[in-house]
Amino acid sequence: MQVYKQYITLTIFFALIFHFSFSQNIFLLEKPGTIKNYKYRENDHIRIKTISKDTIIAGIINKIGDSIIIINYANEISPDDISIIYRTRWGFALLQGIFFSAGVPYLAISTLNGVINNDSPIVSKETLIISGSLIATGIAITPLTTRKHKIDNTKWRVKILNFTD
Repeated sequence: MQVYKQYITLTIFFALIFHFSFSQNIFLLEKPGTIKNYKYRENDHIRIKTISKDTIIAGIINKIGDSIIIINYANEISPDDISIIYRTRWGFALLQGIFFSAGVPYLAISTLNGVINNDSPIVSKETLIISGSLIATGIAITPLTTRKHKIDNTKWRVKILNFTD
């Protein structure tokens, strides 16, 4: 019986240490009626548009309080004041990076090779078509890299989950 009391005491002790060391408030963007949600914690990057100032604020979340979030140590924002949250789509951002990092070096290397070899057209027509297509595709993907979530409490809503009490 004495051994079980020690295990229970030790378990409660570690649970309390775990709770106090890892509990923090969470800023939640959720789609009502579904399990779709995005969680923001302190030191996460966020980009939002406010209602009152009608400005876009981007930066690091420094503090999540009971009823406000602080971004970049300067902007105190209430969840009721948020009209849009912008989220980066990592798949499209990755594709954009691949197209740019393939098109620009290909054009640069081909141009440098043409200059070194004293080619008559320094850059061939095929090289311009291929590298231009890669760069143009990277530019065309740019609008798809960011998704807007409009906060209207029917499609998307925001909450602050308080775990520090």
